[in-house]
Amino acid sequence: MSAAFTSGRIAMDLMSITTILFDFDGTLASSLEGIHVCFREALFMNGYPEPSLEDVRRTVGLTLEESVRRLTHGQCDGEQTEDVVTLYRALYTKKGRAMATLFPGAMETLAAVKAMGIRIALVSNKSHEGLRRLAAHLGIESCIDVMQGADPASFRKPDARLYTENLAPRLPEAGESQVLVVGDTDTDLLFARNASLRSCWAAYGYGDPEGCRALAPEFILEDIAQLPGLIRRPNSGE
Repeated sequence: MSAAFTSGRIAMDLMSITTILFDFDGTLASSLEGIHVCFREALFMNGYPEPSLEDVRRTVGLTLEESVRRLTHGQCDGEQTEDVVTLYRALYTKKGRAMATLFPGAMETLAAVKAMGIRIALVSNKSHEGLRRLAAHLGIESCIDVMQGADPASFRKPDARLYTENLAPRLPEAGESQVLVVGDTDTDLLFARNASLRSCWAAYGYGDPEGCRALAPEFILEDIAQLPGLIRRPNSGE
């Protein structure tokens, strides 16, 4: 894979980073297959056509409710949306979670970033409990300092208040210029832009390349394993 490269700034500029907000699906983990299987079944059981893998790929990063709306072309609404979401969650707990795997190099990347003294937050539009269980299933909990999933009391990406109201109070002494968002979709990059945070596009993930490039991420990764080299501190012993 090609080396990580930057857009507009040199890599050394990332040495000021103290906190990294990692997306989950398509950034740290390959989870599309499980998501697809569960959406197919949940929609079929509620009378809707089964979506293709590519249809589901385009919804990764959205809330479940918005995903259902898009996958049914707006036909599913109101209480039935909640029925589909409830069934999807049950199916994902039963079979989808077990299908998720870390991308090659993801565990090593988290460990290397942690060893540099950089705080790690896992931030997703998945439910908080679902995110916690996935982190436990994949064995990455010990690397995570802050975990933020979606629940009724939280904002969701790309809303800037997810950072300013839900995350920033839990990340003291982290200035906006010291926080890097690493994610694979336009939802992640919009979140970074809206919250005035640094942005790094995981180009190997599920995001639409044209849409993501249009948001002019500061940094681009072709492989998650490239991240430690991008932010390595001098005299760190790394």
